[in-house]
Amino acid sequence: MDASVGNKTTALIDITTKSGTKPGFGSVQMFGGSNKTINPSFEYGGTIGEKFRYYFFNSHTATNRGIEPPTVGHSIFHGQSERNQTMFRGDYQYDNNNNITLLFLNSVAKYQIPTFPGLEANPTILGLLPGGFSPVPSERIDENQKENNQYGHLVWRRDINTRNFFSLAGYFRHTRATFRTDPLNVLAYVPEVEEPFSAGSQDRTGYSGGVRMDYTYVYSKEHLIKAGFQVDRTQAINKTRLFTFLDDGAGNPTGGVINAGGDNRLIGWRQEFWLQDQWTPNEHWTVNIGLRADTVQYQRDEGQISPRVGVTYRYNSANAFHAYYGRLFTPPNLERLALAGLNTEGTKAHPEDTTNNLPRAERAHYFQIGSVHALTDWATLQLTGYYKLANYMTDAHQLGTTPLLNYFAFERGWTRGADAALKVWFMENLTGRANIAWGQCKGYGLQSGHNLVHFEEIADINSRSGVHCDHQQTLTASGILSYRLLDRTTFTGQFLFGSGLRTAEEGAKTNSSHSPTYTIYNFSISHVIPLPWQGQKFVVGFDIVNALDQKYFINQGEGSIGLGVSHAGMPRSFFFRGQWFF
Repeated sequence: MDASVGNKTTALIDITTKSGTKPGFGSVQMFGGSNKTINPSFEYGGTIGEKFRYYFFNSHTATNRGIEPPTVGHSIFHGQSERNQTMFRGDYQYDNNNNITLLFLNSVAKYQIPTFPGLEANPTILGLLPGGFSPVPSERIDENQKENNQYGHLVWRRDINTRNFFSLAGYFRHTRATFRTDPLNVLAYVPEVEEPFSAGSQDRTGYSGGVRMDYTYVYSKEHLIKAGFQVDRTQAINKTRLFTFLDDGAGNPTGGVINAGGDNRLIGWRQEFWLQDQWTPNEHWTVNIGLRADTVQYQRDEGQISPRVGVTYRYNSANAFHAYYGRLFTPPNLERLALAGLNTEGTKAHPEDTTNNLPRAERAHYFQIGSVHALTDWATLQLTGYYKLANYMTDAHQLGTTPLLNYFAFERGWTRGADAALKVWFMENLTGRANIAWGQCKGYGLQSGHNLVHFEEIADINSRSGVHCDHQQTLTASGILSYRLLDRTTFTGQFLFGSGLRTAEEGAKTNSSHSPTYTIYNFSISHVIPLPWQGQKFVVGFDIVNALDQKYFINQGEGSIGLGVSHAGMPRSFFFRGQWFF
């Protein structure tokens, strides 16, 4: 992990987007099938003149399984969704030393929140709701979420000479998520009035903008120097409206429905600086030594100097080994600090623990070792092991039916794991790949977010042995086998295994167990049809997802810290696709 990588470091993904070519190219695709799924898409790339290249892509998806429902099988209640995604990239080659790239991404989506049928209304609550109100059946509760996201950047790349070059970028990001509850119907089905409860709507908006510069200097054939900086400004606006009842002082709801609200407007600045030397003394060794500095002015003013050291040893052309150590500094996400300004005292929405610690940035030590081996001319094996030791370990959770995440942090925690990946070329037209990963995560002591967590869960978190993280799945495995017949037809089979996310039996410690394991099998076939026009073809395909129709849950709502609702995996589903390339 280069010193240039910081802030959010959950994953490091290298993405290469398409750009225009001369002559131009494009495709039109239609995908659809089970779950009322339909997904048309279009792409085109080309040039204008000799210096400007462009690429455009648009995809629209409609399905009744936009959010995985709490019910297994094909019956989905209130699960319709629509999403439109657009991408544009333009590249202007001013001369051999200067290039300007514009990238714009847009996503607009709306989701119905899936419901659970057959629930019984709470008679205590029914007696407090407005006269004449009769709740709808539980599967007809009408909660919805809309999302609106845009991102854009403009990058100038300048090659000063063959040894010096830099890129200077300006960027912006806008995100808005609006969750609308169905207050009276949601309150009517509250299962227990003894615990805090409410029906809530949220409106979260975030604006970010900043500049980033990356500079590279080829000092010699042994040393590659990289340096840079980034300055970011983020503004988060959070609006929350809760519908609940007054508390009579004995824990019972009383009176009519009341509306409690709170708005937050937070502004944060972040500055990053880094310097790194990639030293290659010979053909066997590569050493990366880097240093980065991070400062933030969020709800707290914090900073950290983070050393990074990575070593790669190439024993021969078939075997390579690497080791890495780095400090990480991860500030909280401002958009997820949604409830800090909400006053619920004297109501049934009042949290069991009113501790209001300001969140802190996560500070971690990260260690990794790994190797890559060419076992034969037709098989490669990659092994990786990692360990992360963190203070103020950050986490985020879905609380209730809304997919919006809320932030909290442990006082300390650790993450560890190992994974292996095997790629095999059995013959020219038969290939396979298998992955297996083992991982654990544990947190100790609650640093912030007390108002989001039940008292029993706080006690478990603060216990000497801590708790496992919600998102821990101890064992995950996958495999894929692909066979190409006569260069035009491809058959693919895939399996996915999960040992289950964390949960707990009733009365047991939070996250002390896991959901049932599951294995699903997917199959697909695709065929290429050459067209009589130069360079054109048509590809048709058929996919089966979860061919054995296993009934399984990705997670179960009870027994974890934040996941208050279950999500079932996709049942056996069939999809068809056709794509015209021109």
